Amino acid sequence: MFFVVVVGPAGSGKSHLVDALGDWLEFNELDVARVNLDPAAEWLPYEPDVDVRDYIEARSIMEKHRLGPNGALVASVDMLMNYVDKIRSEVEATKANYVLIDTPGQMELFAFRDTGPYVVREIIAGERAAALFIFDAVFASNPRSLASSLFLALSTRLRLGLPQVNAVSKADLLKPEQMEEIQEQVNSPENLYNALVAGGLDPLMAEAAARSLEALVPEGSTAPAALRFVSALSGYGLDDVYAALQQVLVGGEDFYTEEPSPRL
Repeated sequence: MFFVVVVGPAGSGKSHLVDALGDWLEFNELDVARVNLDPAAEWLPYEPDVDVRDYIEARSIMEKHRLGPNGALVASVDMLMNYVDKIRSEVEATKANYVLIDTPGQMELFAFRDTGPYVVREIIAGERAAALFIFDAVFASNPRSLASSLFLALSTRLRLGLPQVNAVSKADLLKPEQMEEIQEQVNSPENLYNALVAGGLDPLMAEAAARSLEALVPEGSTAPAALRFVSALSGYGLDDVYAALQQVLVGGEDFYTEEPSPRL
């Protein structure tokens, strides 16, 4: 049982990617369990196999305790600790090859509080796991937003303590030359610096951002700098994301189910 924890800012397309990646894995004869960990979700593009809303619902918490949306989400995530054993039991009962965990949209209220990482660790319970951090394509095409998103991805990796694959979602909105430009900025501090200065950022600030990223990503490292591009709408890049996850989870070897299945 392999776990993939899908994280990213609100609106980055986490739920749609969980839906598309789950369908892709099932098409390739792998059993998948989709887990919704967002107690504030009003609608999901997939039918969850395990749904936190069966135990905690943010809207009910908001009305009962007279809290705002963010306060209700914080309280809901904190309350998850009371149900984490039941959620884990539900996950185990699926006997799935892959477990895709869809996390709350307001990731700063989940990943950067102690409760969120605790809940994830308890659900994973020592199994092989990776985080899949999602960048929004529109943000990634702006150098300032890209630099900020990279720092957020690194912070999330530190908080969750999981190996991480980074992907730009909604790739169908990008032209090939835009994808290439984003990769060049991510993998070259000089290119990122030039792009930031060209965008009007103070040169000293741009240099600090570029050098900080250089220090945070050791020379020769493919993570977290390397980005994959994926589209839940068209299916573009799902195989690439799978390959990157396999590299993290099992050293690049394809996973076999109990019954023989073709290599992906």
